[in-house]
Amino acid sequence: METSFVIFNVIALIVVIVAAFRIGASVSKATKKEASEKQNNISYEECMARNAKKFNYGSFTDARDGETYRTVKIGDQVWMVDNLRFKTEGSYAPSNDEANVAQYGRLYTWTAALGIPAEYGEQDPAKDLEICHKIREDNYQGIAPEGWHIPSLKEWEQLLSNLPPKSTGDELRSACFWGVPGEDSFGFFAVPAGYRFDNGSFYRFSRRARFWCKDEYGKSNAYRLSITNKTFDIEGVYRSDAMSVRCIKNA
Repeated sequence: METSFVIFNVIALIVVIVAAFRIGASVSKATKKEASEKQNNISYEECMARNAKKFNYGSFTDARDGETYRTVKIGDQVWMVDNLRFKTEGSYAPSNDEANVAQYGRLYTWTAALGIPAEYGEQDPAKDLEICHKIREDNYQGIAPEGWHIPSLKEWEQLLSNLPPKSTGDELRSACFWGVPGEDSFGFFAVPAGYRFDNGSFYRFSRRARFWCKDEYGKSNAYRLSITNKTFDIEGVYRSDAMSVRCIKNA
């Protein structure tokens, strides 16, 4: 009886030690990950200086408000390197702080980005054939400056076709602001401005970039490109959400 009791206690002790080791390893791994994410001290200015040396950036000034944007050619496309900053109804400062706009741009609802009545955030644009046909035209300008337009799903997919197989989107992320610095291989300079829900809540600032596509998805959704520290995808989300706008030059 005593031998069995001793064996039982030894086994129990081993189980406790193994469990403690696994918990400790998990905590250590999480701590290291958190620490590595906090090591990104690359400033916005340093990012810009690095990219200016690596890429043949152009520039464009929006005649409406005097805002100047860097531009870059990726494949056959010319993109703005900065998120749109044009202030209009239906636009918001990232994380609800106007100080963020200069570096992160503004967040727009889908209807604000397309420059159409807010009612189409909930209604199918097909109810107004004139608006519906305009949205489907190539180079649909929306809120973009003259000579530029809101990207279509096809244009986003064309940009993503430049990425290598099994990419996580690292080639599009800026070196600054992200927990894990991006490679920014093409000079696209995606920054994690986060997004806003229609209830007024802001989410994922400094952790996620979301960009509107002009194409609607169902009756109340539209396509968007999302980029995180680890992955990217294109899916449909509510048009009442507010997120970044990245303009592409008319072909």
